[in-house]
Amino acid sequence: MKHKQISVFPLLIVTSCLANSSASAGAAALAPSAAGLTVSVDESTGAYTVGASKQGWTFGGTVGERLSQVATGKGRDKWGAYQEVTFRWGSATKWSGSIRSYASRPLMAFAVGAPDGANGPTPDFPNFTTFPQALHNLSFEDGVFSPPTFRWANNATPWILFDDKAHTAVLSSASDFIVSQMHGDGKVSLASGLNPKLSSVPAGFTHRTIFVVGQGVNQTTHVWGDALTDWSGKPKPTENDDLMNRYFGYWTDNGANYYYNYDRDKGYTGTLLAVNQHYQEAVVPIHYLQLDSWWYQKSKYSPSGELGKTKNANLPEGTWNAYGGTMDYTAAPELFPNGLSAFRKELGLPLTVHARWIDPSSSYTKAYKISGVAAVDPRWWDDRMSYLKENGVICYEQDWLNEIYNNSPEMASTLEAGPAFADNMARSAKENSMTLQYCMATPRFFMQGSNYPNLTTIRTSEDRFERGKWNKFLYTSMLADSLRMRPWADVFMSTEMGNLTLATMSAGPVGVGDLIAKESRENILTSVRADGAIVKPDAPLTPIDSSILSDARGEHHPLVATTYTDNGVRTNYAFAYTRNGDAPDVTFTPAELGAKGDVYLYNTIDKAGKRLKASETYTDTLGEPRWATYVIAPIGRSGIALLGDAGKIVPTGRRRLPSIKDENGRLTVTVAMAPGEQSVTLQGYAAFAPTVTAANGSASPISYDAATGLFTTVINPATDVRLEKQDGDPVHLVTVTFTK
Repeated sequence: MKHKQISVFPLLIVTSCLANSSASAGAAALAPSAAGLTVSVDESTGAYTVGASKQGWTFGGTVGERLSQVATGKGRDKWGAYQEVTFRWGSATKWSGSIRSYASRPLMAFAVGAPDGANGPTPDFPNFTTFPQALHNLSFEDGVFSPPTFRWANNATPWILFDDKAHTAVLSSASDFIVSQMHGDGKVSLASGLNPKLSSVPAGFTHRTIFVVGQGVNQTTHVWGDALTDWSGKPKPTENDDLMNRYFGYWTDNGANYYYNYDRDKGYTGTLLAVNQHYQEAVVPIHYLQLDSWWYQKSKYSPSGELGKTKNANLPEGTWNAYGGTMDYTAAPELFPNGLSAFRKELGLPLTVHARWIDPSSSYTKAYKISGVAAVDPRWWDDRMSYLKENGVICYEQDWLNEIYNNSPEMASTLEAGPAFADNMARSAKENSMTLQYCMATPRFFMQGSNYPNLTTIRTSEDRFERGKWNKFLYTSMLADSLRMRPWADVFMSTEMGNLTLATMSAGPVGVGDLIAKESRENILTSVRADGAIVKPDAPLTPIDSSILSDARGEHHPLVATTYTDNGVRTNYAFAYTRNGDAPDVTFTPAELGAKGDVYLYNTIDKAGKRLKASETYTDTLGEPRWATYVIAPIGRSGIALLGDAGKIVPTGRRRLPSIKDENGRLTVTVAMAPGEQSVTLQGYAAFAPTVTAANGSASPISYDAATGLFTTVINPATDVRLEKQDGDPVHLVTVTFTK
């Protein structure tokens, strides 16, 4: 089956029209948008200019020749009402172009098309040759896990452009992500287009580019990502979208103790059964188990055909214990003699499974259409996804995406191969009730992932999470978050409190790979409730604007990242840490994190804090462990700043505190406690000693420190009250009221 991907921007938008269109001679201009964006086109020279009055910016370029059929009009598409200028250029009007400016969004959309098809490269559009100089650029490298860079990376990445006042623009493709490419050096040109390996395009083809302008690096990047995902219909993620995003899990991938390794006396499946039993009985419940590449049958050859080695020479040889590509994507019989289904039923947990590339010597290459090392045949995806569903799999993890692209040349040279691979994967997974996780993704796959509602998680860190990978993880989490995917840090050990803290604050999965009985239950319970539900923030942890600016200028300050929960009252969190060469001094304002009014800022490492106005500057010096977390709680009408559960990394997360209501002289909090949890210690700040009462449970008398204003109370659930449901989980709900 041949797949054709044709992106038709002006032609396939059924709700759009060129109302009141008019031909123009000389120049055509669009009225300024509400965001202050302007567009003008010069028919005689082919020049086009876009302006952003609020930023004082002008960007200009030219198609290099006279335009024809210039017209302006209005219409409506998935981004709302727009003004538009359209034109043609080239021999026999070979190319069509359009620029749209939107009424309700601070964005412009550029489109270049080939009405009759074309051979040879499609021209870049826009190709700005005049623009504000000395702009910083944050983009993402064309490498595994899309590491951030402040250079002008020429690949399928967004370019996030900003000045020293955080005036920001984002320029990127808005379609054809697998074959798109940014071009330029930030000095002579800034351009968006297609990679030169794409040698021809069919009649009716149109490639789109999006240009968003705003204030703030994070804010503008989110406006950009919202535009792409709103266009495709991808919803914003919630805790209930994906079991892995909601509950604690156990991982066997690279860096875990049971990665291509097991207890010789128990065997592989026996080892994992013992892991689950141990956690269920002695630690906290595991809600899913990840099976890495060891579980299926492989060759010993790399994606490029080089001979690899046995993964673990101390264990028996077999197709499971091999480095290479997929030969048979079924459970290795040496490990699963009764099949994957029998193991899954004995385990009693759903599975997340890893996948590599298709080996060229696999029988799949004769039975299905395989492009390079990528399955592009919908029948292959339907067959294997059906197999996975029958065996209790809830998430399919596609790894090695960079190598799949590099060793499948048609992905770069045709419009069909990349979408056939990615679209069929997502479609078939959805039809079989599975979510997706991308691993080793380059920016083109992040962008392509904006199309898929069931692509819920994506790796933003290299294998085996550790401190040296925190910086890339936090920056690339910006890209994941803006495209409505939750970042996954990768496996670590529960004894590593810094790694556990970042994973929890990422709002994505939390999973460990400890040896049996070597885990830290105490640490795990700072991340999750006793039932394994993750107590997390509402959004991923990402760098604040001032840290991005500092890094772009080559300064050496600690990185500060932020996230929040909003369960009726918005609590902000910050994470700060030093990298190699950074000074230890941390500086930020609560307002930078999104706080307003008066707040109480609490350092969870030092167990101390201070009252501030949101606009006031907070300073701290990081001692060992050279990282710290901060809770920034608003002091509302009640006069109380609730710092939340004193035992949790994210103390006001919804899984612990489903709701907070702030009123004059009164703060009401709902506390969710899992079965078996005996108590929760709530802490807060007030200039007075509050009183406390509880319904459906009890609250100890307030312990108040008049010198600091900090107070605590211990909450216990009532034993004679029926459990209630919180998103399907049985919990005790205790209502706690603080009064002045």
